[in-house]
Amino acid sequence: MRNILLLIALLSIKNIIIAQSVTPKGYGLKEFSINDKKLGLIQFYVDTVNIRLKAPLFIEVNGSGGLPLCLYIQGNRFVTTPTTFNEELFSKTKDRYHYIILGKPGTSFCDTLNLDLTVTEYQKNPSQVIFAHKPSKEYTKRLSLYWRVQATQAVISYLIKHGFWDKTKIVAYGYSEGGQVVPSLAAEDKRVTHIASVVGSGLNQLYDGIIKWRIKAAKGELSQQQAQDSVEVSFRRIAEIYENPTETDKETGGHSYLRWASFGTVIPFEQLRKLTIPIYMIAASQDDSSPIYGLDYVRLEFLRLGKTNLVYDTCVGCNHYLGSSENRKADSPSYVDKILAWVEQKSVKSYP
Repeated sequence: MRNILLLIALLSIKNIIIAQSVTPKGYGLKEFSINDKKLGLIQFYVDTVNIRLKAPLFIEVNGSGGLPLCLYIQGNRFVTTPTTFNEELFSKTKDRYHYIILGKPGTSFCDTLNLDLTVTEYQKNPSQVIFAHKPSKEYTKRLSLYWRVQATQAVISYLIKHGFWDKTKIVAYGYSEGGQVVPSLAAEDKRVTHIASVVGSGLNQLYDGIIKWRIKAAKGELSQQQAQDSVEVSFRRIAEIYENPTETDKETGGHSYLRWASFGTVIPFEQLRKLTIPIYMIAASQDDSSPIYGLDYVRLEFLRLGKTNLVYDTCVGCNHYLGSSENRKADSPSYVDKILAWVEQKSVKSYP
């Protein structure tokens, strides 16, 4: 199963000693909020470039976990401010679109974290930030697939009502957990014109843990019986999750049962097959967190169904963070550049 460590891909390990701003304004973002009776407080951030003009909307739906969009980390004689939003995406969309990113429920834009570590210790293992930071009670109470979809819909409605949208494109870009959110968002909200799902999922993500044990047995890392024993443990845990789909005081793999049940009930492929809008999917062939077999299945089924609205891009030799062990040309476009070029090419229309 996925766990909260997925977020470490988005932590920018930079600015050691000299920290950046800890406010949205310092990053060129403006904070907005919506008080919703059902969803609670929704906080979201819009770039301030041409903020008074109408433009297409480009919404980032980021990965899993309760980290804020910015962390102010105080270590042993160093300070750093890693971020959990895609700064490349932000920088390359803000001039042509309104870039938007939502915060997580009950999570401020930035939070302070004290670590008794040297710079060297931190750089060797930045993932310890994940364990040191404790998500808020509000985050645990509310975070689910449904919250993320409905909160994003509420933000789209706000932006349209307040004159941000130019009535052309609304692009939803999702990374990791966000890549599982955007198919449901588009299926629920016909205003979305394009989705990009980056290392998301195609099948029930609870299946990933089962396959992991089977692969270990096939590679000889475990005996067949050891793998089967682990699979049985997984199935018992999954049964408990489905029997307690709203529980927030029970958790496994760093997430509440509520979160797991919501993402394990709505299958990404079942949502994707409903869509006629353009879809761009990126899979990584060496991804241990979002295994490629579930994403390959989406491509296979789209061929079977005769659907032509999917671009499927495999990052060969890449891990979950799209880092590759294979040699690549220095002038090769980044995956952000490829997605943006695709959005520009795809007009707003329906596909069979």
